[in-house]
Amino acid sequence: MTTSDGFKTLLTRIAPLQTELDAAERHIATIRARLAEAYHLKGFVRAGSYSRGTFIRGSSDVDLFAVVARDDARWGRGYMGSETMLNNFRRELAGRFPSTDVSRDVHAIVVRFSDCQVDVVPSFFAGMTSDNYPMYAIPDGRGDWMTTSPARHNAYIRQANEASRGKLRGTAQLLKFWRECRQPPVPISSFHIEMVLASEGTCRGIKTYAECLTEVLQGLAQRDCRGLQDPLGISGLLPAVKSAARREPALISVKYSRDHAKTAVLADKRGDFGEAHRQWNIVFRDCFPKS
Repeated sequence: MTTSDGFKTLLTRIAPLQTELDAAERHIATIRARLAEAYHLKGFVRAGSYSRGTFIRGSSDVDLFAVVARDDARWGRGYMGSETMLNNFRRELAGRFPSTDVSRDVHAIVVRFSDCQVDVVPSFFAGMTSDNYPMYAIPDGRGDWMTTSPARHNAYIRQANEASRGKLRGTAQLLKFWRECRQPPVPISSFHIEMVLASEGTCRGIKTYAECLTEVLQGLAQRDCRGLQDPLGISGLLPAVKSAARREPALISVKYSRDHAKTAVLADKRGDFGEAHRQWNIVFRDCFPKS
């Protein structure tokens, strides 16, 4: 099997199952019904890899923006702190799912079902972008609010994927699978990965998946896994990791995998497919297809 065949097989293996997608939709409906009892819900926006088609089998989260009325977020003449809103959301969802792990993350309430993890992000409408996409205020991780636009970011990534003839989406899925293969899993944000791929044009032109993966790993290493300034100017800095403590272990994994990926690409170019496979198997921790 050539390296190209290996990546094609891997992409097939990590595609989400219909049963996973059906389970996600059931959980979305249940969460929405519960929050609608406590808030004036204005929308329930699917975001993240689930909305962009880069969801992978068995390990991707489902990201949801629960858009409440502005009055639900107000406190006096301003808005309540985002930590208060997160705590309120957690209380509501823990009440609905008493036997399920419901916890707080930086931006969301995480509901860990047995067959799916759903990250519920409290949000409220914050205006429109200059090109008429809705923006939302979401928790910024420091008790305040930050602005983002899932629809605008998704359109940006979709356009870049089309320019790459679909290779961006496949590369993002492979990187997410790589992230989960490492032990411990590499704590790099899926959104960061896709925005890097889109903004840097990594997958454009005549390139193999092997070359795209190696190039993005090299880019992450050169930036020391630091944040990326939002190329759309909406959300400010797009962090690679959720905390400073996670950056160093992420960088170690990135550099280690980059070095083996480079060796694999060189082996592939000289026709040594056995060595190329061995190196990719190191990158993916014994999960690269043999046949």
